Amino acid sequence: MRLLLAFVATLALTTGALAQDLKVTVAGRDTVTLTPKDLAALPRAKATIQVKGAAVTYEGVRLDAVLAQAGVVHGERLMGRYLNQVVIARAADGFFSLLSLAETDPVYRANPVVVADTVNGHKLDDREGPYRLVVDGDLRPSRAPRQVVSIEVKPAF
Repeated sequence: MRLLLAFVATLALTTGALAQDLKVTVAGRDTVTLTPKDLAALPRAKATIQVKGAAVTYEGVRLDAVLAQAGVVHGERLMGRYLNQVVIARAADGFFSLLSLAETDPVYRANPVVVADTVNGHKLDDREGPYRLVVDGDLRPSRAPRQVVSIEVKPAF
């Protein structure tokens, strides 16, 4: 019986790690599913955060580029009513991180927010990957969910 439970747990963990596509849902629009090939074609950036007192550098696709693929207003057009939107990054374990849309755009923020697929030059392991949202310069990794499976953009209120 223990062997069966161990097998099922391993299968569940492996299945989650194999889910490489990233779903991006924008309120009032269709969901866009980005494959690893789609993500590889987007602009990349590095983001460094503090993890247990040490600087850790992640690299991946810029979040603003991912959102642009889903039709989210960005850049100089990001003003007025669009600033009332939030971005929610959801992880496989149910954890989520919330950012204002302005926090994800280089017009409003100097440091990038990335959907990381590497850490310190190595591919993310099953515990963190396939994707981790990283907000460059954060002093704690509280807004850096591991195993990100979807991103949602919707009005804050």
